[in-house]
Amino acid sequence: MFKLSMLGMWHTHAEGIVRQVVAHPLEFALVGFHDPDPAVVAERKKLWGEKVPGFKLFDSADKLLAEPCDGVVVEGRVYENLKLARLALDSGRPVMLEKPAGTRFADFKALLDLAQRKHLHVQMIYLFRYMPAVLAMLKRAKADIGPIYEFRARLPKDIRDYQRFVEELKPYPGGIFFEMAGHIIDLMAALLGKPKSIAPFLAHHHAQGPKAYIDNGLAVFGYERAWGILEVPALEAAQYSRRIEVYGTEGAVVIPHLGSGHLANKNVQPVEVFRAGAKDWERIELPNQPLQLSDLREFAAVVGGKKAPDYSMEHDLIVQEALLTASGMK
Repeated sequence: MFKLSMLGMWHTHAEGIVRQVVAHPLEFALVGFHDPDPAVVAERKKLWGEKVPGFKLFDSADKLLAEPCDGVVVEGRVYENLKLARLALDSGRPVMLEKPAGTRFADFKALLDLAQRKHLHVQMIYLFRYMPAVLAMLKRAKADIGPIYEFRARLPKDIRDYQRFVEELKPYPGGIFFEMAGHIIDLMAALLGKPKSIAPFLAHHHAQGPKAYIDNGLAVFGYERAWGILEVPALEAAQYSRRIEVYGTEGAVVIPHLGSGHLANKNVQPVEVFRAGAKDWERIELPNQPLQLSDLREFAAVVGGKKAPDYSMEHDLIVQEALLTASGMK
């Protein structure tokens, strides 16, 4: 059994981690929790107290990190997560770190430098990495469509959640783009690597709300022989409108609806593939799977020395630098 501590409990994705640990008690256990905000602790205790076997709260990070565990999941607020992750590394524990990786690139680089010096693993929690449709897209895009000349993705947020994000994202000048774009930069970088140029277009387009809040952002990423075009609006009314499209000189692969851990999802995840010379698109329907279970299994396997990481720390640095630049924060 792989034993985890949770340092920081605020983030929305923490619920999914807890759910998967509880659902797989032969593989994982949570030995304890800490968050510096008493209000967050009280809310999570109400939500998780009866679900998590042996649910145990600690009133300081030091006390939590004194408990035996195999790794630490960091799920606090983005601006505090790198400090929490550093505490975990200083205690000798590998880290699963919630996205994005803080607000300053130099701080994230320093964190990964520390991890390398201590020979400890840091794994980013970009929860789309192991979705069946994404795995199929990456495989097909690397093998079946020839040189890629365009990566296009849109990752909107429901307009009904607009006010919540106005409040949550006040500390971040990049607004909704900073909050969400890392997911798709992560996948773009997996296919195309580090961009040579980045041109952001960040705006407040809602008739309401503070004009300083970025609610409609896009960025164009330049590569030697390709463009990456990423869109993140917080104004979406249409269902099933999250898309990823990858075009190559010998074909294309598209995820027509990426889905989410927080949205209504269909029982299958479709992927559409076109190959040069074919008469029509091929549609592949893949069974949906729970998010975050594969992330946990990847973390346990890497920490246990059973495999190399699917995503390197160098890759994560590329993603974070590109995200901060495109969000107007670097």
